[in-house]
Amino acid sequence: MPATSETPDLITKILPILHVEDPDAERRFYEQLGLRTTYEGPEYPGFIAVGNAAVEFGLSRRPGANSAGSTVTWQLGVRDADAAIAVCERLRLAFEVVTERPRENWTYRVVKVHSPNGMEVHLEEQAQTD
Repeated sequence: MPATSETPDLITKILPILHVEDPDAERRFYEQLGLRTTYEGPEYPGFIAVGNAAVEFGLSRRPGANSAGSTVTWQLGVRDADAAIAVCERLRLAFEVVTERPRENWTYRVVKVHSPNGMEVHLEEQAQTD
């Protein structure tokens, strides 16, 4: 259904919230990947937002949360897969690199790593076309 004159571009941004056992550990993980804390306050105990100019999402404490069993693939775009690999190596994080080639002239890499709460995080580089 296209936007109408009553609701032109009603939705302007996606702000997902990840439910995790330990938001502080999760925050440190994302800070090591270059994001920063964008919100933390007494209004919402157990909630932290992280992001930068292009990305923002919440980390909400939920006892018993099973991030590893999530039905969402948590994929974040990166400028350079080699830089993401270097960060993972520096932090001694286990990771896997997958090269995707959906078409003959379209190749990109995905660095797969797990966050402290067990969520699989895909760091996908911008697609390279030949």
